[in-house]
Amino acid sequence: MAVARRLDPGRAEPGRPRAGWTFRDPKVIRDAAHDQWLMVVSGGDHIRFFTSTDLLTWTQVSSFGYGDWATPGVWECPDFFPLPVDGDKDKVKWVLTLSTGAVRATNGSAAQYFTGEWNGTGFTPDQKAGTVLRADSGRDYYAAMSFYGLPDDRRVWLGWMSNWDYPFSAPTGGWNGQLSTPRELTLTDTADGVRLAQRPVPELVTLRTSTTTRKDLAVGPDSANPLAGVTGIAYEIEAEIPLGTATEIGFRLRTDGDQYTTVGYDAEAQELFVDRSASGLSDFTQYFTGRTTAPMKTTDGRVILRVYVDSSSVEAFGADGQAAVTSLIFPGPDADGMAFYAKGGTAHIDSLKVHKLDSTYRLVDRAKPLAVAPACGEFRSDLGNLTITPAGRWSTDSAGRTGTFDKDSNAISARTAADLDLTTLVRLGGPDPDTGGALSLLWRASSDGTDAYCLNIDPDLRVIRLVAKVNGFFDDGAALARVPALVRRGTTYPVRILTERDRIQVFLSGTRIIDVTDTTYADGHIALNVFGGRAAYQDIYAQEL
Repeated sequence: MAVARRLDPGRAEPGRPRAGWTFRDPKVIRDAAHDQWLMVVSGGDHIRFFTSTDLLTWTQVSSFGYGDWATPGVWECPDFFPLPVDGDKDKVKWVLTLSTGAVRATNGSAAQYFTGEWNGTGFTPDQKAGTVLRADSGRDYYAAMSFYGLPDDRRVWLGWMSNWDYPFSAPTGGWNGQLSTPRELTLTDTADGVRLAQRPVPELVTLRTSTTTRKDLAVGPDSANPLAGVTGIAYEIEAEIPLGTATEIGFRLRTDGDQYTTVGYDAEAQELFVDRSASGLSDFTQYFTGRTTAPMKTTDGRVILRVYVDSSSVEAFGADGQAAVTSLIFPGPDADGMAFYAKGGTAHIDSLKVHKLDSTYRLVDRAKPLAVAPACGEFRSDLGNLTITPAGRWSTDSAGRTGTFDKDSNAISARTAADLDLTTLVRLGGPDPDTGGALSLLWRASSDGTDAYCLNIDPDLRVIRLVAKVNGFFDDGAALARVPALVRRGTTYPVRILTERDRIQVFLSGTRIIDVTDTTYADGHIALNVFGGRAAYQDIYAQEL
């Protein structure tokens, strides 16, 4: 039964502590056809619809999702709006967009949409349950939200360019995170049904400062690079290329020697793709490298592409916006070359334009130059060479050895010991106060760190834990010790671990906080660990007893 309610902070309402059901990310628009306000709200595995006549009292009128409609990952950041099909205002469809994330089944994040009918109280989708339409097929387009009330009924949205696989560990220094270019949304009636198309807004052409043009060129596997000598960091590519006999065509962008990002089209698979396997820094996560694809058909045998490239991103649009792939990249500052290639045969460049783009940063005449990398710091230790597993970025750019990764990354010493006195200085977080991260010290560890005694320090949980990790499993419920501790980020703490036969003692800032006995492991390697952010070590020494 529909319930009218006026949300009151003192009552057990959806989303309040006593609610017991998910209520998040509300989006409100005007439903003029039914003379009401309309709000969509995330319910975890479904979307709820509320209506109101005064923006104060809201009635839940229906929901969409559950059961066969549910997908891996929570449904969040919904948006809901009408759009004409092929510009025909007498043929209108409603579009429900949402994002799902933080699960392996969707590669960390995914943006999807449904089209259908809205009768004022309920949404009826055009798609069958289980059908997934991707709003953007890239790894780094999430939680897109549209602007309401733009002139001429334009529907423009922006997406968050990141992925829940690595949102806190990007190697970006003084900033973390960015938004996509603004994109104008339309609906197109295709052979597969009504589909969403998105094109960079026309206002972006005002950023163009100069244009390089190539046309009427045949390019084969052995041809010279038609873009040789063309350089740039921020630019836009417009291309119309008949495939001819070529089985693949593409651009290598932000190139510098063996470093490049590929944006291309696979004729056999009929896919637009972005491959960042060699794009630059990627050791901050195990999930970054690889190839991402979007279904795309040619237009009368022609590949039509529009690509926006920036300091740390590539946004590729194909077939007049019916395919989109958005990807972060982290190339070196000297990676400014570009190339065009064809494989398997000869393609023909009808039109290829590279527009250099001005900065949108208006406080100065141009973008600030990249900061000079800090000089290598000194890392004082007797652990010798450290082997990184399974992945992660460990540097000495500042004083000490700093690890940055979104999951567990171990730096394992070749040294092994049974009884030892291990001392070190530890520091969590980075220059940015929002930098996250936890750390662990491992000893008597296996060569890959999956089996080990593990002293874990986690500022978010405000606890220090001692665990005997088995097969990589950190069983908090079976912890040997768990000590409340207010450990602050950006603060250096001395830590000492004293192990003698079956006795383990831990000291923090000179005070003994753990004293237990355990016989799980007798000897093994010493290792440093970072999890979910940044952690630094200095003056780490292991004296065998």
